[in-house]
Amino acid sequence: MMLRLAAPTIQAQGFEQHMLADGAVVGDYAPTLRDAGFIVHHRPYNNWSIVHLWRLYCFLRQHQFSVVHNHTEQNFFWYLLVARLARVPRLVSTIHNNFVFRGQVRWRRSTYRWIARRLFGATFTAIGPSVAQVEAHTYYNPTVLVPNWLDEQRFIPAHNAAERAEARQHFAIPTDAVVIISVGGCSAIKNHKVVLEALKALRPRVAQQLIYLHVGEGITHAAEQQQAHQLGVSDAVKFVGQTHNVRQALLAADIYAMPSLFEGLSISLLEALSCGIPAVVFDVYGQRDLVIEGQTGRCVPTTTEAFTDALQELIEQPILRQRYGKAGRAFVQQHYSMHDSLSKLLRLYGSSVKKDALLIQSTIQN
Repeated sequence: MMLRLAAPTIQAQGFEQHMLADGAVVGDYAPTLRDAGFIVHHRPYNNWSIVHLWRLYCFLRQHQFSVVHNHTEQNFFWYLLVARLARVPRLVSTIHNNFVFRGQVRWRRSTYRWIARRLFGATFTAIGPSVAQVEAHTYYNPTVLVPNWLDEQRFIPAHNAAERAEARQHFAIPTDAVVIISVGGCSAIKNHKVVLEALKALRPRVAQQLIYLHVGEGITHAAEQQQAHQLGVSDAVKFVGQTHNVRQALLAADIYAMPSLFEGLSISLLEALSCGIPAVVFDVYGQRDLVIEGQTGRCVPTTTEAFTDALQELIEQPILRQRYGKAGRAFVQQHYSMHDSLSKLLRLYGSSVKKDALLIQSTIQN
C-alpha cells in the first residue's frame, strides 16, 4: 500500500519502477502495483544455489538498474552482493522490524551489515525510531530514518456525526456502546488474547455496554474465536475478518487496542491515530514510537492488568478519549508525512540519465 501511494511521486522524478517478488507465489497485491505503474517480476527463492544467483546476476545486468532497494531481511546480504557485482550504482536496504537477535545470529548479521555498508556501499534505512535504535545498539549499524507513511487523504476523522452513525450501523453497533477495535493479522505477536481477557474483566467493572470489533485474520484467528467463547464474551465480540474499508471500521470505534509484543512501525496504528482514535498499547518497540504515555494515548507495561486499567480509564472518560484522539492525530501529521519520507528516500536514490529502480520484496502482500 505504501508503494502504491508513493508511485506517482517517484515516477514524477523520472524513475521506472520494477518489483521483484521472491516468494513461492507473487502475492495478491501484485495486480494493484501493476496498475500503479510497477513492472512486477516473480523469481521464487531457490535456496540460493549458484544457478539461482547467476540468473539473478544476469537479470540485473540485463536491466541495468540505477537503484536496487531491498526490502527483505533473510536474504538482504545476497541480494546486495549480487547487485554490487552487477554494478548497480546505488544500493538501499530497508529494515522493517526490530530484530533483537542474540548470540551467533546477532554477530553474523552484524558482519553482513558491516560488509554491505562498507564494502558494497549500501545505505540502510529504518522504518521507525525503535528500528533505528535496535540497529544501532544490536548490530552497530547506522541507518537513515525513513518512517512508514499512510494514506493521509483517506484516513481522517469522521466528517460529522452522521458518518460515524452510518459506520456503526454497518456493523450493527448500538449507539451508546463503547467500541474497542483492533486491526491486523492474528498471530501470537499481535497478542489479541489480552484484549479478550481485558474485555472479560471490564464487563462487570463498567456501566457502559462494550463491543470488541476484531478486524483481521491469520494463524490464531480460530483460536481467538474459541477463546472468546471460553471466556464467555462471544456476544460482545464481532469478528469482522478482512475488510477493504478499514476506515469505516475505525470510525465505528472509540478506542484502538494493540497489545503487540513488538512492532516495527505499525501502519494500522498510524491509520487509527490519523482517524483520531485514541490508542492503548503495550510499551514495546514500535508502539512507543507512536503512542506517548499520557500525551498521545496510553502506553502501558506489558501486563493484562495494566492494559485493562488503561482501557477502563478511556471507557469511562469520553473527554480524555477526545483529547488523546486529537493529540495522536496531530503527532502522526507532524512526524509521519509521506512527503517527508519520500524526500529522504529520493535523495538516497540520487539521479542519473537513466533511472530505473528495482524494489525487492518477498511475496507481495498489502
